[in-house]
Amino acid sequence: MAFGLMSVIPLLICFYLISVRFFGGSLAILEGANGAYFLLALIIAMLGLLAGRRVIQEIFQRLVDANQTLRRMYDQQAAFVGNVAHEFRAPLAVMKGALDNLADGLHGSLSSDQAEPVTMSQREASRLARLVNDLLDVTRIEAGRLRLSQQSVVLQELLTSVAQMFSGPIRERGLHVTIDMPEQPVTIIGDRDRLKQVFVNLMGNAVKFTKQGTISVRLTQDHAIAQIEIEDTGPGIAEADLERIFDKFERVGDQSEEGSGLGLPIAKDLIQLHHGIIVAESHLGKGSRFIVTLPMQPPSGSAHPAAPTAARAS
Repeated sequence: MAFGLMSVIPLLICFYLISVRFFGGSLAILEGANGAYFLLALIIAMLGLLAGRRVIQEIFQRLVDANQTLRRMYDQQAAFVGNVAHEFRAPLAVMKGALDNLADGLHGSLSSDQAEPVTMSQREASRLARLVNDLLDVTRIEAGRLRLSQQSVVLQELLTSVAQMFSGPIRERGLHVTIDMPEQPVTIIGDRDRLKQVFVNLMGNAVKFTKQGTISVRLTQDHAIAQIEIEDTGPGIAEADLERIFDKFERVGDQSEEGSGLGLPIAKDLIQLHHGIIVAESHLGKGSRFIVTLPMQPPSGSAHPAAPTAARAS
C-alpha cells in the first residue's frame, strides 16, 4: 500500500509541472487547482513515506528476529557437536589403549587370525579419534575459543619435520619428494603445533592421492611475506570441485579414500587465524598445488640454524 501511494506522486507532479508550464511561474501557481495538486502530492508523499518507513521497520525487525533464531539454533548445534565429540574422546582413548595392549602382546601373543581384526580395529579407532579432534577444532574455531600460542617458528625446520613424518608412506608408494628452501631462515610468529597441523594435512593429502610421481615442497620469501607451496602429480581436482574443497564436510575426488571433509577447512581457518591465505590450483590429470602465504616476523639479529637447500628424498 505504501509503495502504491508513492507511485501516484510522479503523476501528480507531472500534472503540476504542466500547469506551471502553461500558466506561468508566479505564486499564482499555488492557487486554485495547482495548489490543490501540490497539496495533494505533498500529503500523499508524506503518507507514503510514513507507511513505507513502518513497513521497512517491520521487515527489518522480522529479519533481525529470524537471524537471531538461526544464530541460536546454530550455536546450539555447534554446542551439541562439541559436547558429543568431547564425550567420545574418553571411551575412544580407553578402546584404543586396550587395542594397543592387545597388539603389543601384553595379554598374550595373538594368532594371525586374531591379529588381523585387532589391527583393523586399531586403524578404525585412530580414524574416529582424528574425526573427533577435527570436530572439536571446528567448534572451537567457529566459537572463537581457539587460542594460538605466539612463538618464533622457523619454517625450514617445520617443513622438514613434516616431510620426515611421511617418509614411510613415501617409500612404500615409490614416490619422490623434493624440498626447495632458502638457506637464510624464514621466521614467522605463530603457533608451531597448529601450523604443523596445517602442513601435515596438506602433505598427507598429497601423499594419499599421488599414486606415482613427485611431491614438491617449496618455500620462498618476498619482503614481509613467506610463501609455501606443496605440489603433487596426483589426479588433480575438477574446476567445479575446486571451489568446494575448503567447505566443511565436502569431499571431492576419490570417495574411497578415508577422510572427514574437515582437514582443508580447518587448515584454511588456522591459516586465517595467522593472518595468512591458502589457495589451491589444480587441473585434472596434472596434479594439484596448494599455496600458503604467511606474514613474516620482522628481521632481527637472532640467528637460527639454516636448513639444507634443495634437499631430495625418495
